[in-house]
Amino acid sequence: MQLNTSYFRKIQDNNLWIHDHLGGFDINLESDVLNSAVQFAKENNISTIEVGYVFSDYFSRRYGINFSYRQELVGGNGWEDLTSYTRHPHINYKNFICSFNGSGHVSRQLLSSILENQGLFNSDYSSKNFKGSNDKILGQLNTLDLTEDEIELYDKFFKNTNEFNDTVYSFGHVRFDHGNNIYNLESKLTQSFVHVVSETMATSYYPFVTEKFLYSIVTRGLFVAYAQPGWHTHLEKYYGFKLYDKIFDYSFDSIQNPVKRLIKLIEMLSKFSKLSADDWRDLWFMLEKDTIEYNYNHYFSGDYSKHIKQFDKTGDL
Repeated sequence: MQLNTSYFRKIQDNNLWIHDHLGGFDINLESDVLNSAVQFAKENNISTIEVGYVFSDYFSRRYGINFSYRQELVGGNGWEDLTSYTRHPHINYKNFICSFNGSGHVSRQLLSSILENQGLFNSDYSSKNFKGSNDKILGQLNTLDLTEDEIELYDKFFKNTNEFNDTVYSFGHVRFDHGNNIYNLESKLTQSFVHVVSETMATSYYPFVTEKFLYSIVTRGLFVAYAQPGWHTHLEKYYGFKLYDKIFDYSFDSIQNPVKRLIKLIEMLSKFSKLSADDWRDLWFMLEKDTIEYNYNHYFSGDYSKHIKQFDKTGDL
């Protein structure tokens, strides 16, 4: 069988390496790339498929093949590059939300659009490295498992002026150049109360954890992610990072539909938008400072990698 070579890396030690997001997963946890990779592996007596996903044991049981997580297959070297960033500016809140949206994937179109619509997109602190349109957003809503009434309702939350849609807002983003990108973004992160992580393919249905949230970890900031359903629970269980649940309500994380999940996320955050910078600082210092320090040390110690390997030993991956 012909394997989709856009995701194929190599075969080594009788293991098939498949990189990046595998085209994402639909609501039934189907991926054409993974299906073809499994068939290719079985036809060629390959025992293990290594991926950038931390898969639950559901996938091994379903496909009858071993899966193993390999960090370097996530894409880029962000998990390693950011270990050299060991000093950040002081926390000095001047802004509510920062969010960095590189490519124009549908989930990034949705995120940047709803932030602008709700008055939460500050172009000094958030990026949008693509152009769009209200018609394009409406077209995307029609593909995301919504009823006609829901589309008519939710479309109101994503409409913006032509000026915003036609403008690219960029901070010199270079894809995968995390060692330099962090210096372009450090002041935006440390001056913003919360980083809304624009995760890769948030319209997919199985968590894919990339390095993007680490920009907040290394600058000792608060973050929530617009990502796949269960992403935050997944990050806590398999990687060992702690959630900021003294402040944030993560009930949005369990919502399957990507549009409804995003709206619930923004609704949850909006109540903090009218607080003062002193209030934001108090929440950071009094409620979540210990968790922030834990996550910082968990990353730089490499303990998150050890945490993943514990699941390898128990066979839960």
